[in-house]
Formats: sequence, structure tokens, C-alpha cells
Amino acid sequence: MTTRKLLQGKVAIVTGAGAGIGRGSTIVLARAGAQVVVSDIDAEGGAETVRGIKDMGGDAIFVRADVAKNDEVKSLISQTEKIYGGLDIMHANAGITLYVDLEAMKESELDRVLNINLKGALLCAMHAIPAMKKRGGGSIVFTSSVLCTIGFPQCVVYSATKAGMIGAARSLAVEVGKYNIRVNCVSPGTINTPMLARDVADMNMKGDKDFLQKVCNANALGRIGEPDDVGNAVVWLSSDLASYVTGENLFVDGAFTAVKRF
Repeated sequence: MTTRKLLQGKVAIVTGAGAGIGRGSTIVLARAGAQVVVSDIDAEGGAETVRGIKDMGGDAIFVRADVAKNDEVKSLISQTEKIYGGLDIMHANAGITLYVDLEAMKESELDRVLNINLKGALLCAMHAIPAMKKRGGGSIVFTSSVLCTIGFPQCVVYSATKAGMIGAARSLAVEVGKYNIRVNCVSPGTINTPMLARDVADMNMKGDKDFLQKVCNANALGRIGEPDDVGNAVVWLSSDLASYVTGENLFVDGAFTAVKRF
């Protein structure tokens, strides 16, 4: 799919961009003409993402930031403004998974998932808003998940963070709409990322050798999604093509959430 130059002249930040969905999103954003700030706690992965973007003729830099830390997110925004002159798009994508029964979860584990997934997304939005107001508007996109609406064992806290993003996006969209800032979520299904193999092992408690194929069969398209599939949705939500779309959650899941599983 070609995104043309839908985002020419725009400046974007993508968190958790050292691999997976974040990397795919940065590549598609750059392909659409945006200057991209690649952010992650993994400097090596972030540098690799930047190299990939530059190799295809795009413009990107790496800024390390832990999204769970207020000062580091604030610095991420200020560095972006200093280098590129402003901020138009914030894809708050950084997140972690942890498969643990709630009754067995340590408080430190609970805090870690909440702080990175939900607090991190909110900090990114909080500090992006003043920068976007200076530009006369902008787009904030949270990466939620199909588990915002589907129950799955050992995912109580993770699911809570992803559902929380949707509630936050709807209220924030109302709060900042007067500044021409739009706020939306994307909710990916099963996406082909380095995290997938680990997650499948954690989810497949019965050790079913055909589990991954069953995951593929559990959506209407019969395949696992690619990071670009999510990136294309982020580009659309951040472009003028979606100028009247805000407060929404877009499932990018091959209709996984619509298929009846027997």
C-alpha cells in the first residue's frame, strides 16, 4: 500500500520504536513524508530503526526515553521541538506484556505494567499537547489491543491498561478538540513481531503445536498481521484524510474480534 506523501512536513514521535509495531509505524510514517523521532529504551534497536528509515531516504533520529518517567518524556518532546521545530504526531506505542494470574502477581509487576502501558501513554499525550497547540493542532494515537474488549487469562492488568487507553482517548478528544488536536486508538490483533513468539508461548498453556495456526484461523483473513498494517492505520488517523475522526478506537485485527470462536 502506498501512503503517498500524506504527512509531508509533519513531525512525528513513535515510542517503543526499537522493534515490532513501533518500528513498522515509524517506517510507514517516514514513507508518508514525516520526519520521525524514534524513541525506545533499547538504543541498539532504535538505532537500527533509524538506519532502516535513512536507507530508504527518510528523515529520522533516535532519542532514548523511558515513557514511565515524566522527566524523560518531557525531555523527549523538548528535544523533538529543538531538532525539528515542533511536533504534529504522537504515536504512544510503547508497552509490555506480562502473563500472570492476578492473585499471583507481585505489586512491583502490577506497577510496571501500569506505569509503562497506561501512565506512559498518558505522559506522552500530556507533554505532546502543549507542543501541538503551538502548531495549531495535531494527532495523538495510542496503541491499545484487541484485549481491550476480549477477556484472556493472565492478562487482567494488561487488558486494563489497554481498555484504559480507550476511555482516556475519548475524554481527551473532547478536552483538546478545541485546539484541533485529535486523539484516537488503534487496537491490533495478532501481529508478526519479535514479541509474538514469546507471547504465543505464554498464552499456549496446553502446549498445542498447532496453536499459532489456530490463532491465524481465528480471524476473517486467516493470517497474522504485519507491523505495516498497524502503521498504515496510524498514518491514516494522523493525516487530513481522518480530519473529522477523533475519540475513536480502530481495530486492526483482520476481524478477530468479530469472528465467533467455537
